[in-house]
Amino acid sequence: MIPRRVRFTDTASRHVDRERTWWLENRDRKELFATELEHAVHILSFLPGFGTIYSETDVADLRRMYIRRLACHLYYTFDDNEVIVRAMWGARREHGPEL
Repeated sequence: MIPRRVRFTDTASRHVDRERTWWLENRDRKELFATELEHAVHILSFLPGFGTIYSETDVADLRRMYIRRLACHLYYTFDDNEVIVRAMWGARREHGPEL
């Protein structure tokens, strides 16, 4: 099985930067953020169907994957060649991201 390329949109990159900054300022296990995000990206590259369908948006075929140790979701779409991460959003928020 050949892994798909995983690409982050500008919006998703800003979300990751925001979450990383918060994590580094507020958590003791600083390395956990990078480790967990890297693990999630690896899973998506091989098994993009792993996430659940997210229907609260106009974006066709949008899925989300929960990263338990970070309490965040990655919102993404995929095709045969690529996974596009469109947002990283805190799971405790009462709504999903604007896409």
